[in-house]
Amino acid sequence: FHPLIALQSLTTMCMKSKCTSTPIDHATAPEHTEDEVPEPTAVVTASEEINIDQEVAPPHKSAIIHDFCLGIPFGGLLFSMGLVGFLFWRSPVSLTFGVAPGLAILGLAVLSLKGWRSGKSSLPFILAQAAVAAAVAWKHCQAYATTKKLLPWGFYTALSALMICFYSYVLLAGGNPPPKKKPAAAI
Repeated sequence: FHPLIALQSLTTMCMKSKCTSTPIDHATAPEHTEDEVPEPTAVVTASEEINIDQEVAPPHKSAIIHDFCLGIPFGGLLFSMGLVGFLFWRSPVSLTFGVAPGLAILGLAVLSLKGWRSGKSSLPFILAQAAVAAAVAWKHCQAYATTKKLLPWGFYTALSALMICFYSYVLLAGGNPPPKKKPAAAI
């Protein structure tokens, strides 16, 4: 059922039937004179609802998953593993390569979540998370190239590269999906 047809039907009913609420029946309607041009009419049954106010919005292109859905665990993993490395081995490298970027990504992902919930754009937070992940991947790749240790440097390099790919996907797909509309409460 198309709203434009319903509007034309209502207009035709008002013009032809002297604004009565009953649709015109072509079998009982008076015949047209030769100088009058007949207008096409559509019969609307009582069971059909006419909703003229409803607008059809084009679908919004967006990613399937939010950036913060993987950003928060990734930042938490970097932070916690950096903290564990510092506590057990007293390594300042763990603080600079793990705790600091993990805390940055974790904070940016939480800010992205808060912005998304309030209906604001998460684009700056997605870009910042991707930049931090790129810096982490670069530094861990350099550490892996010099030490040839798969754990932790190779693992963090691969994980950071995957996160860069994920953030790129979210950006190219059109950003975070919009919030789902809650059903209206029955009054």
